[in-house]
Amino acid sequence: MLKQRIITAIILAVGAIWALFKASPDIWAVLLLGIGLIAAWEWAGFAKITSLWQKALYAIFITMTSYAGIEFLNDEAIIGSTALEALVLIAVVSAYQYFKGESKPSSMGLILLFGGLFISLFVITMILFRAHFSAEALLMSLVVIWAIDTGAYFSGRKFGRKKLAQYVSPGKTWEGVYGGAILAFVVAIIGLYILQPTLNVHFALFALMAALIALFSVFGDLFESVLKRQVGLKDSGSILPGHGGVLDRIDSLIIAVPMFYILWTYGSVLA
Repeated sequence: MLKQRIITAIILAVGAIWALFKASPDIWAVLLLGIGLIAAWEWAGFAKITSLWQKALYAIFITMTSYAGIEFLNDEAIIGSTALEALVLIAVVSAYQYFKGESKPSSMGLILLFGGLFISLFVITMILFRAHFSAEALLMSLVVIWAIDTGAYFSGRKFGRKKLAQYVSPGKTWEGVYGGAILAFVVAIIGLYILQPTLNVHFALFALMAALIALFSVFGDLFESVLKRQVGLKDSGSILPGHGGVLDRIDSLIIAVPMFYILWTYGSVLA
């Protein structure tokens, strides 16, 4: 299993780097829309949809919505949608933890609606991010998000004592999250230093905001855990050997990428 996981991770990393730096804008958009299509297919399973044609219909609808959003969604709408998504994540995860796993978003319509909002917003901002800023800025943001996972894993194993949300994800600890946030801040500082010639921002404040976004991305992971628990799934899918589904790989990015897009859009005020 470990060997399979490593091989898949290498292939994904190489493919992602190529796409990020070498793909044309049109190819980049097609790739992201394809990821959104698969993610929406998997999300339909959270609503207990088993019919293949219904899953396909939902996935196609979300993909078409994402495509339309690239053209018609402005920054104000992105801010509003991101704020709504953040509120949903906080409410669902907090309620599930507070009521010890007894409070669940069981409405099929709501779950599908959440998926439409979250996945479309992720796809749209990933495409706009690269177009409006740079591949380097997007890569730095993604690495900051991944840093909190890495830091949380190692600091959690070494110092983890107090459970973060035991009814949602028993393995996560507050100590792990703190360690992850520190690593995310350090990575953000390094990334900003590398990108220095093209930036007009206050490094420390920008890095702090980036670390806070990475910290909030944990809610994306916890939210998916809630949805998987209520339908008895270990992974969202099986398309990625050793890693599960697409949603299992982008759960934390779904909220963090839109937040980073907003940060980069208005980051000059931190100068």
